[in-house]
Amino acid sequence: MPWEIDYALLTFSQLKKSSYYLNSEDTIYIDTALNLSSYIINWEESKLPKEFFIEKYKTISKLLDWAEHKPFIYEGDELYGHLDLEKSIIGPHIDYYMSICPDMWFHEHLLFYLIESAKSVNDEYFVITPQIYKMWDVTWDHLTHPNYMNIPYNEWDKGDVFDIANFMSNNSDTPQLKEIYDFKWAGWFDIYSKSFVEKLVPIFDEWKGYGPWDYFGMVVSDVARKEGTPVKEYLLENQVIFEHSTGPLKDEHFSTYYKNLLTLNDIPNQRQVFESKFGNYVKKWYIDVKQKLN
Repeated sequence: MPWEIDYALLTFSQLKKSSYYLNSEDTIYIDTALNLSSYIINWEESKLPKEFFIEKYKTISKLLDWAEHKPFIYEGDELYGHLDLEKSIIGPHIDYYMSICPDMWFHEHLLFYLIESAKSVNDEYFVITPQIYKMWDVTWDHLTHPNYMNIPYNEWDKGDVFDIANFMSNNSDTPQLKEIYDFKWAGWFDIYSKSFVEKLVPIFDEWKGYGPWDYFGMVVSDVARKEGTPVKEYLLENQVIFEHSTGPLKDEHFSTYYKNLLTLNDIPNQRQVFESKFGNYVKKWYIDVKQKLN
């Protein structure tokens, strides 16, 4: 979204740093989209024009010239979001898929470790996710790095990514994969096998805009595994990610000032729309996808 443009700058910068550690034999494809949908934003009444975000997006995209980067600017009048982008990137040339939220901090070694870890896994359907800082309830605990386990649940949003970055820069523990049984990931900085995305949890044609594909994936993965499909999740230990929009930047962060200068249209909450049909989507998945799996 346009109000996330400064987070995108941070992400692109960190990806540029990450590029120096990658295997030169690997080809990295990066698809990004600047969403300027007039269905979502009333540009005529906004205090910042589209051109401001377009020029900034074009500038920061130069940080990704080391990869096969395909930037896209959506300026239409329909609902557009990550579900639309994800449908457009599926291709036979891709071996593994990743999702990266623009407001996440990650160490510059993480991309290398995730890719190399994926190469070492022989399962057809799998997800690999890094460790995280303490979150708001117990369901996240098996992803939480031991260094942050004693933090109270109600103080999860006080964590400072700069403290985490300092910890990671001085952490000598070796990254390693650990299989975990309870499915839990958030699409923050995860890597998925080709079959997981293309066969097990495909993006349905009718999905538009935004929707919790990650949570949907957890639910149907659990169903698939219980019925005999070997789906696995692995935790990449000793690699920690966390949100920039916490700690000192929780209330006034890098998207607040942009969002305050934009006029948003009164449209349905897309997460609520998706979740209102969640049961039907699971049934559709069971009929159209599960029964065709190996």
